[in-house]
Amino acid sequence: MIALPYGAAEIVAMRKNGKRPADQLLISFVGPLHGETNPVVIAKPSRGYAWRFVVALPVLIVATTDTPHLAGIVQAIDTAAPAALSVWFADQQDGVNVLIDGYRPRTKTGRRMGVVQRTTLAGLGSGDSASKCMERISGQVKRRAMANADRFDAALVEMATAGFRRLFGAAWGATS
Repeated sequence: MIALPYGAAEIVAMRKNGKRPADQLLISFVGPLHGETNPVVIAKPSRGYAWRFVVALPVLIVATTDTPHLAGIVQAIDTAAPAALSVWFADQQDGVNVLIDGYRPRTKTGRRMGVVQRTTLAGLGSGDSASKCMERISGQVKRRAMANADRFDAALVEMATAGFRRLFGAAWGATS
């Protein structure tokens, strides 16, 4: 029999009683996620697990870009048919949506997380503060926006910049 990751037994017990977690399930391959209110399951990338308990649940995998066997892990969890499946790279403060509420992106790599989704996850799995992570995300967004600005009308660029200022607040001005 294949083992369950740490913290999954509680979810299995809930499911046997016809209940399910109210929030998105976080599966951490970076260790404990301190201060997190969502249910957290902690797993090791070197072990195989039974993922059946994630059926029809929204799942966010928290990993790093150098997590070994990540593609196989994502595939194994995806095979268990979660309602939504995303991967958050804690070291990059960036992520990808593999499966969103039953919709599977057409690209092989999935669909990059949007800015709002990334800002809500700022700091997750990182040793840095949420504000430091927000500055990092803001810098990434600003670089991408400036690299693509020439493809859009100046009015659209100004509207996007205003939206990003509102979303990031002081972090938008702090990034170069």
